Amino acid sequence: MTTDSAETSPPPIGKLAALGYRDFRIFWSGQLISNIGTWMQMTATSWLLYQLTGSAVLLGLNGIFRAIPALSLGLISGTFADRYDRRAMLLWTQVTLGSLSLAVGLLDGFGHIQPWHIYTFTFISSAVASFDGPARQAMFPALVPRSALPNAVALNSLLWKGSALIGPSLGGVAISLMGTAGAFYANALSFLVVVVTLTMLRVTAKAEPKRERQFMAETQEGFKYIIARPIILGLTVMEGVGSIFGLDHTMLTVFASDVLRVGAHGFGLLQSARGLGAVIGSGTFLAIGQKPYQGKILIVTAVLYGIFFALFGLAPTFTIALALMTLIGITDTVWGAARGTIMQMITPDKFRGRVMGVFQLSNRGLHPIGQVESGFLIPLIGVRETTILGGLLVTLVTILTAWKVPAILKFRWDDERYKASKD
Repeated sequence: MTTDSAETSPPPIGKLAALGYRDFRIFWSGQLISNIGTWMQMTATSWLLYQLTGSAVLLGLNGIFRAIPALSLGLISGTFADRYDRRAMLLWTQVTLGSLSLAVGLLDGFGHIQPWHIYTFTFISSAVASFDGPARQAMFPALVPRSALPNAVALNSLLWKGSALIGPSLGGVAISLMGTAGAFYANALSFLVVVVTLTMLRVTAKAEPKRERQFMAETQEGFKYIIARPIILGLTVMEGVGSIFGLDHTMLTVFASDVLRVGAHGFGLLQSARGLGAVIGSGTFLAIGQKPYQGKILIVTAVLYGIFFALFGLAPTFTIALALMTLIGITDTVWGAARGTIMQMITPDKFRGRVMGVFQLSNRGLHPIGQVESGFLIPLIGVRETTILGGLLVTLVTILTAWKVPAILKFRWDDERYKASKD
């Protein structure tokens, strides 16, 4: 895929360099609105399901319905992104996800919502999102040149994490004023905005050469590529452990409701504190994102994330919990941005969809497993203990990965050995 704006415009400079390219600017703006709606819906879904069931186990069970399609389809969705028009894929996923949000909002608004409706909605949405993620990530190199790619990744991190500053608060307000249905309606409308912005892009798909190999052969080729690159494999392992044992909605929902006892509004504030940290973290990464030593940035912030997360489990008051959530947001965002930069910089375009598909599997696919893990561990050992255990495991695995794959710590994106063109 290519874009006229990325190829013909003079390279912009500065901390917002990627926004100097028309297509990226339009794409980024649409995704910002969509992500705010998504955070509203995520907040409403967790709160609604817990209110309907009153059970941490049943709340965590929702993670299984998110994990099954994400894990199964994540194995092949990246191949679709490498074979077909990525913008077309995004268009049909946005229309489908928006329709699903509207449907569950209507069920909720008319008082007919049941837990099984939420589970079904989660399952179908996760299946569609499995194709959305790799196509979205693989779009970046088509929207900006390589010189602006680190900045584009940093801005994308700000887009997702930073919208958490606004979305959960709006979700909490929507729940208080209109009920959870209002958050679902808002998210459905946000998908419409994305559809409009996608139609405005000048990105076009290059004609694909005739493919001699079968679909599954290309999928296997992608896995072989990942396994043969220790950096990609190591980052994927770190992401998988962080997804399973890191902070999740089950843990945070129970913590807000049963430990801190702050209600839906306090739950939204905790999410927003994480979002505030994400904004600070994104601003920090925008300042240091052009620095070549991304490996060091990644390892340091991953370790700090685990430590702050463990300390969150010990928080004695709501105020201290808010402060620690802010620190979690800062470190999680910088860690994620550095991780995304490294993955984008070392992956050639012909493998980009498949690499991002597997990487999404380790994130969206395994993160729901973390909700299930929390749902079962919390009744057994307590929510505080579950949180502390998760933070310590993330820290330990980060240190072990840095030791076993020293190339991660040494990674510099200006090093010729790590250029995608060399793979």
